[in-house]
Amino acid sequence: MDRSILEHPERPAAPRHRALALGLIATLTAFTAGCLPQDSDDGTESDEDQAQQEAAEQSDDGDDDGHSDGEDDSNTEEEEASKDNEPDDEAESSDDEDSDADDTEDDTEDAEDPDNEDPGNEEPDTTDNADSPEGQQASADLEDSQLLMVMDASGSMEESDAGGTTRIEAAREALHSVVEGLGEQDEVGLRIFSSEVTDPEGQGACEDSELVVPIESGNGDALGEAIDSYEAVGGRTPLGHALEQAGEDLGQEGRRTIVLVSDGESNCEPDPCEVAETLASQGIDLTIHTVGYEVEDEARAELQCIAAAGDGEYYDAADADSLDRALERVSQRAFQPFTLSGDHVNGAEDASDAPTLQAGSQYVDEFTAEPLHYRIPREMDRSSLHVGLTTKNDPENSDFARIRLETEDGERCSEGRMLGESYSTRNFLRTAQAVTVPDSSLDEDPCTDDEELILVVEFYDEMNSELDSVGQAFELLIAEEPEAENAQDLPEETDFRTEPWQDMDRETDGAEPVVGGSSFNDATPLEPGITYDGDILPGETLVFQVPVQWGERLQAEAYFEEPQGELRERVGSVGSIGLTAMSPLRGVIGSNVGYFPSTSSVEYQVTTPEVRWNNRDANNVTSEVANTSLDGHYYLVLAADESEDGDSFAIPFALTVDTFGEAGEGEPQRPSGEELLFPDLQSTEED
Repeated sequence: MDRSILEHPERPAAPRHRALALGLIATLTAFTAGCLPQDSDDGTESDEDQAQQEAAEQSDDGDDDGHSDGEDDSNTEEEEASKDNEPDDEAESSDDEDSDADDTEDDTEDAEDPDNEDPGNEEPDTTDNADSPEGQQASADLEDSQLLMVMDASGSMEESDAGGTTRIEAAREALHSVVEGLGEQDEVGLRIFSSEVTDPEGQGACEDSELVVPIESGNGDALGEAIDSYEAVGGRTPLGHALEQAGEDLGQEGRRTIVLVSDGESNCEPDPCEVAETLASQGIDLTIHTVGYEVEDEARAELQCIAAAGDGEYYDAADADSLDRALERVSQRAFQPFTLSGDHVNGAEDASDAPTLQAGSQYVDEFTAEPLHYRIPREMDRSSLHVGLTTKNDPENSDFARIRLETEDGERCSEGRMLGESYSTRNFLRTAQAVTVPDSSLDEDPCTDDEELILVVEFYDEMNSELDSVGQAFELLIAEEPEAENAQDLPEETDFRTEPWQDMDRETDGAEPVVGGSSFNDATPLEPGITYDGDILPGETLVFQVPVQWGERLQAEAYFEEPQGELRERVGSVGSIGLTAMSPLRGVIGSNVGYFPSTSSVEYQVTTPEVRWNNRDANNVTSEVANTSLDGHYYLVLAADESEDGDSFAIPFALTVDTFGEAGEGEPQRPSGEELLFPDLQSTEED
């Protein structure tokens, strides 16, 4: 089966000396799940999508889901009154006990067993979508992405930075870190300007630029040798000429990224901003990021202009650490943009034509105005089927979508909802989760006993006649969990509201440096009981994963120290920031959303219920409980709004994670030989 894999190998948290190396690309995209707030010690207040929730429920009042139990079609959501806004720069937040309406409701009724033999069953169609724009973009992202680093070697790079390290030494160290973090398939090149002509008036000083390492994969040794030979000697700063040549180096095909690092403004023709505009107008998929290393205002403005013209981001670097982090982000995001991963499949408008989805797999499809149908066969008797949906919305997109598991006869077994535009955050990573629940009280339970169920993906906001999401790609994660033979002996569903917040040791001194992933498929792994040191850029979304076992609950805290110096003035241009906890199926559990204060520190805390098998029984208790019915990797999504002026700068944070409870308590007993079928999220092989 032809598979378009957009996943990327895990990369370990970068050590401090590598922080500059990956840093520059981190701001390429910004989108996160809709957030619900939790308490934070500074009284921050977060916002919730209650109005949208009510609108969604009203639009769905007339639905006929085939239930006979009288349960409401959607889960309810409670919210405490928000505190008054603090004056000036105090951060806002609100106490939310419930999470977004990615509701999971599990209702069943007696029914005849349907005929499981259906001539309409078919394997996923991986041909049509492979040629679709989404399929083409998938191939381009993974197989045809190129990164060219364009580095300044002018004489001023011999000067010391704010930390006492010479700029050229810091640049070498950062570049070595980039090389260490490269994958075998990553295509990278190095161009250096101002590296030969020492006399500013000398012949060729304004054409002094050389491609010292051609763009290709597997060239780590050549890059390392070139970096060691990198010296600061040039008399001019020919930024425009270097950019022109960089454009020729990259060619016309595929996803292209230029990272330009300089410590001064251009003093040669052509104008580098005009060159960037010309390159951007050529119709190729090109992004130009710039890094100003201890630059003055004039040079900063020029580099900002280049980045804006090249649809990229500008980053300030004041010392070796900030330079290292900037380059670290750039190299990471050049090869790890936000991605949806899986076999391409075409859902059917009619259930009789629905393609078959296998448990333990991921799929990618595109929304249509009409409902899409899929078949999910069971591999095990009386198993629980889990489905997760992920998509990325544009900022103006306010579509409401849901996933529903039902029997062949149309009896609804479970549902998960995805709200549209969120009031509380301007980031737009949207998810939904659903799981079937065995009902031992029924003599016949088709939702549990049927050999296959129908999955429906559809929009449900009848008040919205214009659907912005039609043609938008989404990812489906399909998992199957064996029956719990001791289900009645397992702990009952947890009462989330009784779980107190437990103090965690925030060890900011000696914290481990970390760079977050850009999507669920490349989420950075974290270990419980550790504080991590990172930074986030305006408009950026960072994704992390933490292992959580049966009987445990997850706590996480993102702590932002009171900003100092120039950062204090700049954080005021950033809107909200949010920390969201999400399940292994990417369902929202809870969030804490607020604003950056410029005169105080702030912390954003989230916690999950204890992971219990019987949490899936939670009806009308919001998804914060029902979404924690499976052990595995839970996700943390940290996202910041873009700044008002579109500028980019690093905002440092300390991220502390830990788990509480007795690991392994309440683990279900499964039939002999049966195991959880869950997608291998780290796979990089084509099927």
